[in-house]
Amino acid sequence: MVAAAATTGRHVARDLQKWRRRSRLIHLLRVVLPAAVAVILLGVAGQVIWRSIEATKRAPAESPTQIRMISPRFYGQSSDGRSFMITARAAVRDDKDLKKVYLEAPTLTLGIDEEQPTRVTASTGVYREDTLKLSLKGDVRLDDGGGYRFASDQALVDTMTGNITGETALTGEGPKGQVQSNAYSVYDKGDRIVFRGGVRTRIDRQ
Repeated sequence: MVAAAATTGRHVARDLQKWRRRSRLIHLLRVVLPAAVAVILLGVAGQVIWRSIEATKRAPAESPTQIRMISPRFYGQSSDGRSFMITARAAVRDDKDLKKVYLEAPTLTLGIDEEQPTRVTASTGVYREDTLKLSLKGDVRLDDGGGYRFASDQALVDTMTGNITGETALTGEGPKGQVQSNAYSVYDKGDRIVFRGGVRTRIDRQ
């Protein structure tokens, strides 16, 4: 009986020791787990706050606000009362400078109410509505309405005066012959044309 009681006592002591260890583990987990959850939540919140701050630091992407026009027409009048009209296949107004208009396949008609108006065409152009100047580039063709036709790569038209200038090579032909030059200017409604640099002419006898 004494031996049985001793054995039982050892079992009870061992079970009590196991229970105490389990109790300490449970107590530890009750402390550690909430702390771990709190750390994870703080980490997630920190990530969200950091990303929000970084997003506000970045400059927002500017979305272009292009104003596109199809088959536009611009009308005006030069200082000597000569009416003009600018047309194009399409046009885009500069969103940073609303007085600046980019033209696709522009055509300028000087003297639209005249019997023989002057017409200038090009691949592209830029028209400023404040200065009334038209810059033309690419396959520039000028027809003075009197049988003379000129071709160059660039032209600047001042619609206020009707003058046309170009600092590029020009070839021209008409009823009286042909001409080539490195630069040119057109004045007085096309009645006076000045050729500059490397001028070559061929006059056809009538």
